[in-house]
Amino acid sequence: MSLFSSLTRRCVQSRRLVLMVGLLLPLCCLSSLSRAEDATPSAAVKLAVDKIIGILRKPDFNFERDRSSLSVEIRKAFDDVAMAQSVLSTNWKAINADQQSEFKELLSQTIESNYIGRLRAYTDEKVEVRHEEVKDSLATVDTVIVAKNGDVPVNYKLRKRKDGWFIYDVVVENVSMVSTYRDSYRPIVSKDGIDGLLKQMKAKIAEVKG
Repeated sequence: MSLFSSLTRRCVQSRRLVLMVGLLLPLCCLSSLSRAEDATPSAAVKLAVDKIIGILRKPDFNFERDRSSLSVEIRKAFDDVAMAQSVLSTNWKAINADQQSEFKELLSQTIESNYIGRLRAYTDEKVEVRHEEVKDSLATVDTVIVAKNGDVPVNYKLRKRKDGWFIYDVVVENVSMVSTYRDSYRPIVSKDGIDGLLKQMKAKIAEVKG
């Protein structure tokens, strides 16, 4: 079994990472809502929560019909460059521009593939924004998912660009999405190189889509 396949299985089985699915839902529209110059990270998160929950609660909401729209919004929410750089860490500068571009795209597809199929799991949970910390162009927004079986703390890491605030990591119960991918991808790159990692990522994405 490849390390990549092992990671995928652990992500599916892990309660914490499954919880990320529900926690990412409110963020699908974050980027489009956070571009106002006076928008704070917390305000952006709250607006996003209200909007996406409104979509999911529409009487005529249809998962298959609205899947592509959800996919577009999920991609809009993330700073794909910052996330790719964080995941690859020092390996990012060691690869060429084409490899960087391909990894960035495959990582976006991986996150999308891992989560969009589980959007059906939404069962009317509520999200409360508790605290915000901003330092220059970086911010952390602490929220709590209010669920029937207990509250779940979630921290959103955001980076401010010229066009607004964008997510580059999600931390659920002290488990970082970026760190999880980084720890699993690093040994693959060490053993098979970046091309080996890209090959495994493409194969897994094709398997999930199939």
